[in-house]
Amino acid sequence: MAVRSLSPLLLRSRRPSIALGVLVGGLGIAAETLAIYPLAHLAPVVSLGVVYLIGVVVVSTWWGIWLGLATAVLSALAFDYFHLPPVGRLTLADHRYWVALVSFLVVAAASGLVAELARARAEEADRRRREADLATELARTMLGGADLDDALAVSARRLAAAIGASSAAIEVGVVGGDDRRAAFALRKDDEVIGTLVLPAGFAAGDRERILERIVPAVQSVLAAALHRAELQAEVVETAALRRNDEMKTALLRSVSHDLRTPLTAIMTAAAALDAQRPDPAQVAEVRAVVLEAATRLAALVEKLLDLSRLQSGAAEQRVGPYSLEEVLGEAIEHVQGDPDLLRLSLDDDLPLLEGDSGQLERAFANLLENAVRYSQGKPVSIRARVVGNRVRVRIVDQGPGIRAGELERIFLPFYRSPGQSPAHQGSGLGLAIAKGFIEVNGGRISVESLPGQGTSFIVEFPLGAARAREGAAV
Repeated sequence: MAVRSLSPLLLRSRRPSIALGVLVGGLGIAAETLAIYPLAHLAPVVSLGVVYLIGVVVVSTWWGIWLGLATAVLSALAFDYFHLPPVGRLTLADHRYWVALVSFLVVAAASGLVAELARARAEEADRRRREADLATELARTMLGGADLDDALAVSARRLAAAIGASSAAIEVGVVGGDDRRAAFALRKDDEVIGTLVLPAGFAAGDRERILERIVPAVQSVLAAALHRAELQAEVVETAALRRNDEMKTALLRSVSHDLRTPLTAIMTAAAALDAQRPDPAQVAEVRAVVLEAATRLAALVEKLLDLSRLQSGAAEQRVGPYSLEEVLGEAIEHVQGDPDLLRLSLDDDLPLLEGDSGQLERAFANLLENAVRYSQGKPVSIRARVVGNRVRVRIVDQGPGIRAGELERIFLPFYRSPGQSPAHQGSGLGLAIAKGFIEVNGGRISVESLPGQGTSFIVEFPLGAARAREGAAV
């Protein structure tokens, strides 16, 4: 355990400065030279050269083989000068001392070489670990992010930090290199899918390492990320197509039902009319049936056109100042049903608003028609007043109410509540059109309802333009 905890410290990839290594080597030689004096009383001096190996190994481990070999040579000279006879001279009196000195140099060089190899192995292992961590991080970033461009930018920054580059970029497609940047092609099945761009000036060894280890990892993750993006696009497209199919199915069902009813009434009334001897009473009855059915058809066609314009963004607007009192009055006149059920209450200080009065008239007509349809013959109140910096219109009926799970769905085109009777169901377009026209004119609509206690539709418009106009007039 002690060796494991010390090895990262001793063999760390970033070496201390050379000046510090020279200082440590010099102090180590001096300390070892002094340490041999007391040891000479315990063992032959010729065998005490191993003491110098401590400094040689330490310097070789921390600062590399060349500084270690220099330390070994200086240690040998210090050993010869201070301890091998004749002391004080760089000469040897006995061939045994030569053997001891040469053996010391060989052992010192071998120790330094082993330490350097251990350092190289440690650096390689650390590099491979960082590269493996980088591949994992790239996969997590590029495959886990919702936006591929953002994920590529984040991955490039982390890659640059991992390999020690000043910058990096991962581009989709082919990008050329130049004098300032090196471009590494990222391929999938011999097709270039992207480019890894790094600053130019890498050494040959670093460039080879990038080609052998970094590029394969990046290109495999990029290929997976591009495939994932394609699958997500297909899922979104499939979902959109499914929604379109559902919309078309709902449209066909709604239109077929709503068209068939008035058409059947027209055909039945026309077939019952005696062309040879028409009865005036019968003609009047047929006329009333045909007019009512044609009115229903015209209203349905108008709603379909309104919805089509809103969904395509082609609803033309004639923006100008309008009176909310006039818009609500016109909407009440166009409501199909009993207009006597509608109770209108307006504040006296309602300002003029800015928008398309025609669109808002149709929006409120749809809301009021919906309220009358479900009011169960009870009055429907319409209250308009200024609340803060907005004008609020509240339409309240006393009908059966709407279940909580349907409040967010009632504004969808062609949606019809499954719990309502066929007599109460409309085309499923009115609320969607009302919401669209209100929002196009800068307003917002919400609904509050409790089953059995009626429903309130709240429409609000900002007062910004009206206040500014009034201020200018003053």
